[in-house]
Amino acid sequence: MFSVARFNDCWVVRSPDGEIVDVQHRKGNAKASAAALNATTTKTVKSLMSGKEVEIPLDTPLCCDPSSETYWSM
Repeated sequence: MFSVARFNDCWVVRSPDGEIVDVQHRKGNAKASAAALNATTTKTVKSLMSGKEVEIPLDTPLCCDPSSETYWSM
């Protein structure tokens, strides 16, 4: 999850591992940037049926995740 923090006279957007990915002069712009990065962040999971790797958004519910038994039993 990308976060926003004050740094000197700017606002920075940090990645989950602490790397600075964006710098803004206004807090609102930094929050918008972090929200956009969080919305587009994906994770790679392995499908239970095909065994292939699939990219899905981080906030995907379990019932929509092809790596879960719940997805395939509905």
